[in-house]
Amino acid sequence: MSTESHGTVPLRVVPLRAVAAISVSTAGILPTDAATVVREHLAPILGTWAPHSRVRLTRLTEPGLLRPLVAQIDIQLSGGHRVRAQVAAATMSDLVSLLATRTIEQLHLFPSALAECLRQQVTTLPPPSPPELLPPAGRRVTRHKGCHPTAMTAAEAITVLEAMDYRFHLFREKYSRQDSIVMRSGPGRYRIFQSRPNPLGLEATSPPIALAVAERSTIPQAVARLDLTGAPVDIFTEKFTGRLHALYARYDGHYALLGSTAPVTNARGSW
Repeated sequence: MSTESHGTVPLRVVPLRAVAAISVSTAGILPTDAATVVREHLAPILGTWAPHSRVRLTRLTEPGLLRPLVAQIDIQLSGGHRVRAQVAAATMSDLVSLLATRTIEQLHLFPSALAECLRQQVTTLPPPSPPELLPPAGRRVTRHKGCHPTAMTAAEAITVLEAMDYRFHLFREKYSRQDSIVMRSGPGRYRIFQSRPNPLGLEATSPPIALAVAERSTIPQAVARLDLTGAPVDIFTEKFTGRLHALYARYDGHYALLGSTAPVTNARGSW
């Protein structure tokens, strides 16, 4: 589905070296040197196992957002792995500092991709905050995305969730053959939502995973729940199709809808 801060974050100062292959694209009104500043702060972080990275900087135009600046980095690692991080901030200096710190945190999953001097560094920022939402009357579902979930184990899904800095991850559980969504339920704890909860493949998983039912609902009902609660995501089984969906907050303050397009099955066949 990022590390964010509502206060002032001190700008990270790092020694410069030869600039790595960091592609930076921008959208919206940003400082003219934004791409250069990002490269200067990220290049000393990346080790030899991170040969290429892409960064996207965006200034959102929706009025009233406290954190209109968003940055996303996607790092291609040697061996075919990917690491991603996304942050939002009120100022450019905060954004660059948060992105650098969050990148270090994410690359600790693959220490060889970090500069050697940073491999033992421990960061102390709080867990990522969800995107802020516009007032309910101004929210819309601005994106509909369908996907065919990849078959994997719960442990593999958690690895993807963490490496890609997602808030949740839609996958097809390898053993029960059910579409599933995994989310964090606390530090080191996870919850998996399924339309018909099936513990097959989850019983011996480490870390422990709680299994939950994705209740049947319509899309308008899911929108109404988020309008009422302000929660960052609602997982549900679409009432008429039986497919698993996630309605979630975007950084622009609106909603997006992710749904499975795979055939609805369980371990015994279609239903």
